[in-house]
Amino acid sequence: MPWWAWLAVFSTIVVGGGWWSWQRVRVTWRSVRALNAQLAQTSEIVGAFEAAASRIDPEPGDAAVFTHPYDAHREHTRIRANLDIERRKRREANRPPWAWR
Repeated sequence: MPWWAWLAVFSTIVVGGGWWSWQRVRVTWRSVRALNAQLAQTSEIVGAFEAAASRIDPEPGDAAVFTHPYDAHREHTRIRANLDIERRKRREANRPPWAWR
């Protein structure tokens, strides 16, 4: 094969590879722009959600994982006792007269 045929073959390979690479770069750039747009939209939604959440409860309490186990147990026992008292009062109101003590 003459030298110009080899030059044409290699030039075709280089130009074809460059074209394929350019297509991949363009597709990747479009994906990055779409991802950035989606992230901006998500950021706006999260910002609106956080603003709404701060209006609802501006001062959150301590998380349960930071509470001492004894204090958590004491609070749980107190809440259960209050619920039992409330339940007993509701049941006494609906109890028939023959079941009263």
